[in-house]
Amino acid sequence: MLSASKDINTSVISPADSSMWIATSARGLVRVGKNGKAFTYSVEKGDFSCNNIVSLAFDKDGVLWFKDAEGSFYSYTSFTGFVKHEELPSDLAAEFAGPVEVEEQVPVEPVPEPVSGRSFPSWPAFLLAFIFFALFVWQLLKGRRNVTKSVIAPATPRAENPTETSPRPAEPAVQAENPAEIHPRLRETAVRAEKPAEISPRPAPAPRPAVPKTVDGDFAAEVMQIVKTNFTNPEFGVEDVAAALGISRVHLNRKLKAENSPSPSDMIKTMRMELASEMLKAGGKTIAEVAEASGFSSASYFSSAFKEYFGVAPAVYK
Repeated sequence: MLSASKDINTSVISPADSSMWIATSARGLVRVGKNGKAFTYSVEKGDFSCNNIVSLAFDKDGVLWFKDAEGSFYSYTSFTGFVKHEELPSDLAAEFAGPVEVEEQVPVEPVPEPVSGRSFPSWPAFLLAFIFFALFVWQLLKGRRNVTKSVIAPATPRAENPTETSPRPAEPAVQAENPAEIHPRLRETAVRAEKPAEISPRPAPAPRPAVPKTVDGDFAAEVMQIVKTNFTNPEFGVEDVAAALGISRVHLNRKLKAENSPSPSDMIKTMRMELASEMLKAGGKTIAEVAEASGFSSASYFSSAFKEYFGVAPAVYK
């Protein structure tokens, strides 16, 4: 990728995607991905102002920082691109510090090599070689064992007399003239087929019990009177009953339950259904007119509520 190794100043590995960033002395930055493809960032591409990159480092957030030969600092992410900075973060000051001057030390004489002149590898190299050799032997033995297990199944011996091995074809069963005589259960099935089952008409569902005209208790009677006065209004509901009495809806239901009386919603629904049934029996009005006169906001809602209450649609009931 590079013409000579002397062009490389330093390199780092990205902690995010394990790609390698290489700082060069004349070609800018080179990024080598995991797939081996290289991408170059340079002055010619308008990324920064100097191709001689002298230092590289990643901060704790995974942002790449580098310094060029002119002393300028840059940061890089895939979202922001290359951004020039006046100074470095405090945690990267040590990474970009210049070389430290070392006091002059007394030279130490080199240790002479062994007389034989042969260098032996250390024990980790022997251990690694032994592990690879053991794995190779194990794979070899495993492959040989699999070969011995794959035994070809013996061919099926051929019968000496082929006529004896072939089964004799079964004689066709003689069908009875009357299939019902084969089994008693078939006889019952045939008799049932001759007589079709009589379909009994579905009984009409019984209407729901209506709310009594009179209720026990003075409070329930007062609620009943309010409902009778306003139930034909489509906007009238339980909240309106509670507001007329000056109490909450929960308190209203609790007092009616204590007097063993129906709830306000049941009173409103029953009165509307009784009025609608009387108007349908009397005739002279359409279903939409009956729905509006009995306190329903729409004819479709009235039809579904009427059928749920009486078990039949308003048109059938009429």
